[in-house]
This record gives sequence, C-alpha cells and structure tokens, in this order.
Amino acid sequence: IIMVEGKKCTAASKMLENYIASYDATVIKKLRMHGMSILGKTNMDDSAMGTTGENSAFGPTLNPLDTSRVPGGSSSGSVAAVASEMALFALGSETGGSARLPASWTGTVGLKPTYGRISRHGLLPMASSLDQVAPITKTVEDAALVMNMIAGHDPLDSTSAFEPVPA
Repeated sequence: IIMVEGKKCTAASKMLENYIASYDATVIKKLRMHGMSILGKTNMDDSAMGTTGENSAFGPTLNPLDTSRVPGGSSSGSVAAVASEMALFALGSETGGSARLPASWTGTVGLKPTYGRISRHGLLPMASSLDQVAPITKTVEDAALVMNMIAGHDPLDSTSAFEPVPA
C-alpha cells in the first residue's frame, strides 16, 4: 500500500495486481536518506479493509507465533515480518486499528501517529482523512527511532504538520 518506485503496489487487490509504482512514497525517500534498504513488500487485507489478514487477493497472512491463528488487521504482513524477526521494523497503514490491533496479536508495537505527523504522499488511500503510515517494531524505543526518521513536514502532503518530532 506504500509506493516503492519500480515495485508492485497492489494493496493486496486483484484490481491492482500489475500496478508498478512510478515513484517512492515520502516515507520511503526518508528511509533511504537514512541509509535504510527496502527489503520487500508485505501482504495485507485487500485495500487495507480487514481485521484478520485473511482477505488478500494473494492469500492469507499467517500469525508467525501460532500459524493456526490470524495475525489481525490490514497490516498483517508487516507485523508478521517483525514478529518473525524477518525485519527490524516495517511500515503499515493505520486507519482504525490496522497496525495497533495486529501488533497486539503478535507481540509487536504498532504506532498510530498523530494526524499530519508523517506524510501520506505515496500511501494508497483507504479513507484519506483517517489513514496514517504506521511504524511497526519490536519495542517502543524502536518505534520512536523509526518515527524520527519518517516524520516531518512534506510539501507534497498539504496535511503534514510543521511540528518537529519531540525527543
């Protein structure tokens, strides 16, 4: 659901199955500026609308702690990647619990930032007045570190805030 130039950005929807992003989302640009590599893209509920991780056009996401259970939420692939230690952190989308709920089901941290704290430029919208990019990590400290990398004003997102991120 987050644009990475040259990579598929399907939002787990059959309709976008072959869509290739033509640019990097602002959060991706900021991560790259901090020397981060993009390891891959993760699965999710179709178009970020779901609560279990089972409703993707490309198959369900399993909970890595217990594969007989769901990982929850539309950010299911992101939390599964962090919970299984495939990545130190991941980005998800957070509209109405899409990162916080699956984080609680997988022993990870899902942070819903204050509206405007992180640019939404390059995030495929589900409900744009509610959508946020959400850091998903193993610890609260790591969530703060990721937040500091990706937060801040973006001239490409008129709703992004000019407020600095507090320490």
